[in-house]
Amino acid sequence: MEKLIVDFINTIAKENGILENLVEFALEKQHHIILGEVQELDSLIRKEGIMISNLDRVEGARFKLQGKMASNWGVDIKELSALEIMAEVKISYSALYGELEEALGRLDYNMVRLKALNTHNNELINQSLDYISVMESMLSGDVAGTYSQKGLQTDESDARPRLKFLDKKI
Repeated sequence: MEKLIVDFINTIAKENGILENLVEFALEKQHHIILGEVQELDSLIRKEGIMISNLDRVEGARFKLQGKMASNWGVDIKELSALEIMAEVKISYSALYGELEEALGRLDYNMVRLKALNTHNNELINQSLDYISVMESMLSGDVAGTYSQKGLQTDESDARPRLKFLDKKI
């Protein structure tokens, strides 16, 4: 059982390493979003996808180890939380408790940090899309919308006249 707990701790450490890489990617994405570097952002998103695939694989391994631990302790896996694992390890395998507590604390920190960065990046992307929409509206004219029982309806005849910044001759 002690080897199972050590494997569990090592798997969480692997998850932490991947999450820390994803945090670095999120910070890089933030930089590229702000500067409008679409190609670099696209490349980074592809790398991030591979990293997420690796995280999914490691999370599957962690779940299997947690299932084995639940089986050995005679508990349903759905009822075996991190707090319960820590309590059992503290009682039965106290030498491993500090390492487990640190790994789980880092996991929580990394998850909270990654969630906050992803939320911020999504807000930046939405601001960029709003800006693009406003600029497009200014260049091509805006369609007036009215609300009815069927929702938003637009009438092309009420569109603002198009502003022509460039003259075209055909």
